[in-house]
Amino acid sequence: MYLPLANLMHYKLRSFLSALGIGIGICMLVTLSGLSRGSLYEVADRWESVDADLFAYPSIWGQNITALSGVGLPDRYGDIMLDKHSELIERIVPVFLWSVQLAGQNQLTAGVDPEHWNTLLGGRKLLEGRLFDPDNRFGRWLEDRLLKAPELNDTDQPTEITQADLLDPDHNGMEIVIDSRLAKAGRLQVDQEVDIVNHRFRIVGIVESGGMSRVYMPRKTAQFLFGSGDITKSTLLFIKLRPLVDPNLTARKLMNFGVQVVQTSQFRKMLEHQFGIMFVYVDAVNTVALGIAFLFIMLSLYMMVLQHTRDIAILKSSGASDWFIIRAVLGESILLTGAGTVMGLILGVAAGWVIEATWTLLTVNITWDWIVVAIIAAIIGAVLSSIYPAWQATKVDMIEALSWE
Repeated sequence: MYLPLANLMHYKLRSFLSALGIGIGICMLVTLSGLSRGSLYEVADRWESVDADLFAYPSIWGQNITALSGVGLPDRYGDIMLDKHSELIERIVPVFLWSVQLAGQNQLTAGVDPEHWNTLLGGRKLLEGRLFDPDNRFGRWLEDRLLKAPELNDTDQPTEITQADLLDPDHNGMEIVIDSRLAKAGRLQVDQEVDIVNHRFRIVGIVESGGMSRVYMPRKTAQFLFGSGDITKSTLLFIKLRPLVDPNLTARKLMNFGVQVVQTSQFRKMLEHQFGIMFVYVDAVNTVALGIAFLFIMLSLYMMVLQHTRDIAILKSSGASDWFIIRAVLGESILLTGAGTVMGLILGVAAGWVIEATWTLLTVNITWDWIVVAIIAAIIGAVLSSIYPAWQATKVDMIEALSWE
């Protein structure tokens, strides 16, 4: 490798720019792949952390995971399912989901009863503050006003609930708990008030990140505010099975007309099915970027052959074989690509750190799989980009080249 290395060091700027072109392509490969897959799989990881084996939702939504929000299944459906299959089911947790704007981004809010909130957290603990409406006073008060009021007052309509009622400290359900990543991204603190869908909420706690959602509130609050006042329906039902019960067979058994039952572990595949086209787009962009980078290398090598035609002729006249010339060109390509790959991986790690530090809610997961893919792509590109310049180098006419002097 002495001859290729000496040539690269003789043209330092050209060599640096060529390696940098490869580095940018490698950086795009690991960063874009890590960002797209990292952010999507981070959502899947949070759903898979839920302490439940199955979840049920209206089958009309199909595989469209982004549609899992708003009014879905009646709460009583969970009670019926539990009574009918008590030998299989340990508990059922109804959850109301709704997308809200907080910290400048859309956040999927999970409305859950206080006694069931640990199901969504997967063992994660509160870092600051307390749980929202811990004794469920607001939920019971809302049920009394909306579900029992007609019987008590002998009227056809329940008593109207005003904004002042919602903010009454005796039964305040306008409380939320957020995770630590959202708190950091939005610079939010315990006891701070925030506006969510034209309503004023108070942050009462911050929990470790990694749970199903980034925002949690009382389920009755979510049902009343985002479900058109209907507090009898949730978005989906999480189902925890008894020990040794087969989730696959139970999911088929619980599936009913109009109700889809899916294993929680299948959520990742559903996301991939829905957003897989994004991976195709990212991989296509990466392929184009690497292709341009290696074309740049090919051009640099070709210009090197043209500039060193006389030197190549002298080498051949001194007994250098075609294979020796090919090795010299290939060696230069490998050295440039190796330096560019190292630069690209360093830039990729740095770019991922900057992205996560600047946009806290994004996840860049640079895995060893993609590092290996980047290295293999670089090796293949180095060989391919050197083929034509090396072939041109072997075709140099010694007599014609030396006669120029």
